[in-house]
Amino acid sequence: MKSNNTIKNKGKIINMGSLLILGSSILWGTALLYSQYILDNGIDSKDLVSLKMLFGFVTMFIYILYKDRSLLKIDRRGLGYAAVIGLVCHALYNLFMFEAIERTTISTTVTLLYTSPIFVAIISRILFKEKITTKKMFALIFAVIGSWLTVTSGSFKSLSFNTVGVFYGLGAGLFYGTMTIINKFIVNDYKGTTLLTYTLGFAFIFSLAFSNPLAILHIEFNPLVYIFVIMLGVFSTAISYLIYLKGLSLGVESSKAAIIATFEVPVSIVGSVLIFGQKLSLVEAIGVLLVVTSIIIINEKKARDDVLEDEKQEDIENKEQLEMKQNNI
Repeated sequence: MKSNNTIKNKGKIINMGSLLILGSSILWGTALLYSQYILDNGIDSKDLVSLKMLFGFVTMFIYILYKDRSLLKIDRRGLGYAAVIGLVCHALYNLFMFEAIERTTISTTVTLLYTSPIFVAIISRILFKEKITTKKMFALIFAVIGSWLTVTSGSFKSLSFNTVGVFYGLGAGLFYGTMTIINKFIVNDYKGTTLLTYTLGFAFIFSLAFSNPLAILHIEFNPLVYIFVIMLGVFSTAISYLIYLKGLSLGVESSKAAIIATFEVPVSIVGSVLIFGQKLSLVEAIGVLLVVTSIIIINEKKARDDVLEDEKQEDIENKEQLEMKQNNI
C-alpha cells in the first residue's frame, strides 16, 4: 500500500477531475439559454447541430495550429475511435433526440435523455468493474428524479408515450452516455485536444446527413445570432468537451461523471430565472435541489475511497503476478 500522502495527492487529482466535469456541465447548461434565442430567430434545431460541430472543430483546429501542430498527428486506432465517437455520441445522439422530440414532447425527450446515468452505471459495471454502491444508487436516483422534476414540474401531462418516440429518446440517452464510456477507454492514450479535434470533425461530416449549416444564410441577418452560434461552438462544444475529457483522464469514474453532468439541467433552469425572469415553481426547485444533492452525495469522501480501492486492486494484481512467476519457477 502507498503512503497517506500519495493517497491524498491522488484524491486531490480526482476531486479536480470532478470539478472540471462540473464546469463542463455548467457550460452545457448555459448553452441552452442562448440556443433558444438562435432557434427563435428562424434556425431549425437540426441545422444547429452541424453549425455547433463546425465551429467547435474550427476552434480546436485553430488552437492546435497556434499551440503545437504536432497535436494533429494521430494513429489509425485513434482516428477510428474519433470517427465512432463523432458518429454515435454526436451525430446519432442528436438525430435520435430530434426524432424523439418530433414524436413526443421536449419534456418527454429530456426526461428519457437523462436516463443516461443509468446506462453508464450498468455498462461501467460490466466493462470497468465499477462498483454500484449504495451511495451511488442514491445519487443516481436523485439525479434522474431531480432532472425529471426540473424539466416537467412533476406533471405527467407534459409527457407523451409514443412507442417509437420513447425508443428514440432512450436511444439518445444511451448514445449520450456512450460518450463517457468510449472516451474512458482511450482518454489516457491520446491528447484530449487531438482526440476532440478529430471527433468534432467527424461529427460535423456525419451530421450533414440530416443538418444543413448553410441554413443560417437563409434567415434575416442578425449579428447576435452569429455571435451566439460561435459561442455555442467555442464554449459549449469545444471547451466544454475538452475539460470533460480532462476530468475523465484524472481518474473520475464513468458513472460518477454521468451523474455530475446532470447539473446542466438546474443550471439552465436557474439561468432562465435570473436572465429571462422565468418563474421557478416549488417542484422545479425541489428538482434542482435533488440534482445538487446527488452531486454532493457522489463526491462526499469519494476521492479517498476511489484511491484506496485502486490501491487494493493493484495489490491483488501484483500478488497474482507474483504467484504466477513462482508457479512458473
